[in-house]
Amino acid sequence: MGRPSIILIGTRGSALALAQAEQVRLKMRLFFPRQELRLEVIQTTGDRISKDFGPISNPDDSIQGLFTKELDEALLTGRIQAAVHSLKDVPTVLISGLKYGAFLKREDYRDVLISKNGLRFAQLISGSRIGTSSPRREAQLKLARPDLEIKHLRGNLDTRLRKLHSGEYEAIVVAGAGVKRLGRESEITEWLDPEVSLPAPAQGVLCVVLREEDRDMEKALEPLNDRNSQVTSIAERSFLRTLQGGCRVPVGALAKVDERKLLLLGMIIDPSSRRMIKIQRVGTIENPSELGEALAKDFLIQGAMDILKNYGRS
Repeated sequence: MGRPSIILIGTRGSALALAQAEQVRLKMRLFFPRQELRLEVIQTTGDRISKDFGPISNPDDSIQGLFTKELDEALLTGRIQAAVHSLKDVPTVLISGLKYGAFLKREDYRDVLISKNGLRFAQLISGSRIGTSSPRREAQLKLARPDLEIKHLRGNLDTRLRKLHSGEYEAIVVAGAGVKRLGRESEITEWLDPEVSLPAPAQGVLCVVLREEDRDMEKALEPLNDRNSQVTSIAERSFLRTLQGGCRVPVGALAKVDERKLLLLGMIIDPSSRRMIKIQRVGTIENPSELGEALAKDFLIQGAMDILKNYGRS
């Protein structure tokens, strides 16, 4: 059975989602020279909630599913042939009938500081107001600079920058990958070292999701898959899935490939007590999921449950 003349690639409708999906579409054109590739914008339940109530911070799997549900349904019904996601927005377990078609090469995983007066993080004046929507970032920033005022920040990047320049904040902290993909890298004041702000699991990775039965599409997208991004993402998300479950806690993780070894660093912080657990474990690139699970068990041995129980995990 031949490929359709038009291949529809599903995406959410935000400026960032569209920019990301367009980047993937352009790469996919190399593998489908005879087909027309179009973006199909699909509004998700999560988008509607965010529009009415503001962005959902640090979503767990059940809430993340609100940003993928309609795209998943469009795939399963054949309305679209592929869906592009920021991997950290995807539940750690895909619904039945779907699979990953490709993990694209990871963009810079670090968080960034954008400040009103060009001051770096260490230079910010005591009492400066820092905006972020992420409990993970908030907890780490407070730990590094308890003299700063960390405030909740809503809206897309344009809105956040407008609030920064209108004087509501002295600086904001966001994911650098999104800033780059929107072509606004020149506005970044500082790329934050992971020692200051360990990123969210799979931050900076785009993925393509397909129907499980679509082996032809999977085969065609093999050249698009970046093996290092795949194994590091699997390790980080396995750690998150095993440790966090359905609760929402400030969790960070970062995996790196070193020849055949896979190094995974994880972190969890209790914002109320400012207690932090940070552990690294080494595994192999052949078993990234097992490495993530083993690291999560290390955390539980070190007392992570005392933090997790405050967030609905028992």
